[in-house]
Amino acid sequence: MGLTGPEHGPPALASGRWVERLDGVVNDISELCGQRLRTNAAGFLGERAALVGRGRRGSVSVGGACRMVTAADGVLAVSLARTSDSEAVPAWLEFGDLAGGDVWAEVAAGVRDKPVAELLERAEWLGLAVGEAVRPPPPPEPCSLTDAGPAGSDRNLVLDVSSLWAGPLCGSLLGGFGFEVLKVEAPGRPDGARYGSPAFYERLNQGKQDTVIDLGSEEGRHRFMDLCRKSAVVVDGLRPRVWANWGIDRLEVAQSCGLVWISISGHGDGRAGFGDDAAVSGGLWLSDPDGGLPWFVGDAAADPVAGLVACRAAGKAMAAGRAGLVEVAMSQAVSWVRDGDDLSAPGAEVFRRGDHWVVSAEDEEQIVLAPRDGV
Repeated sequence: MGLTGPEHGPPALASGRWVERLDGVVNDISELCGQRLRTNAAGFLGERAALVGRGRRGSVSVGGACRMVTAADGVLAVSLARTSDSEAVPAWLEFGDLAGGDVWAEVAAGVRDKPVAELLERAEWLGLAVGEAVRPPPPPEPCSLTDAGPAGSDRNLVLDVSSLWAGPLCGSLLGGFGFEVLKVEAPGRPDGARYGSPAFYERLNQGKQDTVIDLGSEEGRHRFMDLCRKSAVVVDGLRPRVWANWGIDRLEVAQSCGLVWISISGHGDGRAGFGDDAAVSGGLWLSDPDGGLPWFVGDAAADPVAGLVACRAAGKAMAAGRAGLVEVAMSQAVSWVRDGDDLSAPGAEVFRRGDHWVVSAEDEEQIVLAPRDGV
């Protein structure tokens, strides 16, 4: 709760049972792996903000790279996390060079009279991560599994080909349960999280071995396939077309190598997506009671949600002795956790008591805690 609401105002309560539902995923993982995880759902959701020292910012994401903007017929969450994203804005909105101007001012002005469908379509063409502030109906499951036959035996290796947060979290949790995790990066393209908080990067990647493999080369693909034959799990965050361009069929690899392939994406349809815009697409946002732009709920919440869901799916498949392709769309995982709740808390009151914010709801009072480190 401490990470939701206006930057200079009281925190806002995102009510409902979504955190409890995520705690259920945490408990399932603990049971599957025979030991407790290092923290609960709230700890996973808030640990990056705690390590980096960030707080709520209303309609600007906690990390600052995503913002809510108003289009002609809806609200979008636009992520400009990479330099290339800002450079693509003129093409997205069909105007000339930014010429050193304020990119966010240009985005706000440029989307105002354009329909959401057109903006989403053009964003997909350009690889921009953009989500719509909607409340989709919850899917029956948080991810999909395509069975690929029996799993190989006596495997203790996890290949982590992912980056940033969701995939590395999944790999980190598996490493905590005794698997050897090998982090695979491309030459000249290391995990972008290396350029962020060193403490948070270490949290997600501590204990992993590192290697560099050029999957664009025949030699690199041969090496990767040799590793797959020794692995129990592969975790990746690349879009399917990237693997297709390399001539790698993920389901075929899962079947031939007897492993669980975890594929994490923003939206499950080839669109780019990050934790904040995917969370908004999954319905995890709050309306501003004063009529302003919607607020983000938490810090890139779709990342830890998807990482936990992915780890549980891997654990279930391995416990059943099955190989397969598990596809985790971050927005779908969030929608499943939210379970149709609109997150509103009409009877809740938030007030100051000494040094703390306190929320009063349903005749109960609770101190609003700051985001905490997950350890």
